[in-house]
Amino acid sequence: MAWLIAMLALLIPAARAQSDVDWSQAQQVNVLMVDDRFVPDQLTFRHGVPYRLLLENDGNDVHEFTAPEFFADAVVRDPGFLSQDGKEIVVQPGAAVEVELMPIHPGTFQLICANHDWDGMVGQITVE
Repeated sequence: MAWLIAMLALLIPAARAQSDVDWSQAQQVNVLMVDDRFVPDQLTFRHGVPYRLLLENDGNDVHEFTAPEFFADAVVRDPGFLSQDGKEIVVQPGAAVEVELMPIHPGTFQLICANHDWDGMVGQITVE
């Protein structure tokens, strides 16, 4: 029973935070995913500010925007866009995915393409 209360204590603030977000004020951030790099590969957000993150895959391969710690510390308007238990967004070649989110706390987070990090497809997310 204690574990259930603990889980509810974690979920209720996140649900309340999402309902308090004015998504109409979301700022646009575009990231181009090309074969083996993010453009830009250094992203900066402000905590408590909603964003509309547009990920465009201009490469020939499937690419992932993998940032588990970042997503875990953000309100994501539609978590259905997240895969791998909320760790990443998968974008097919020639496709685009738009996700609305709001970072909660300042911090620095690693960004990788789970399939291409070995070839340098890495970056960093800073939340101020």
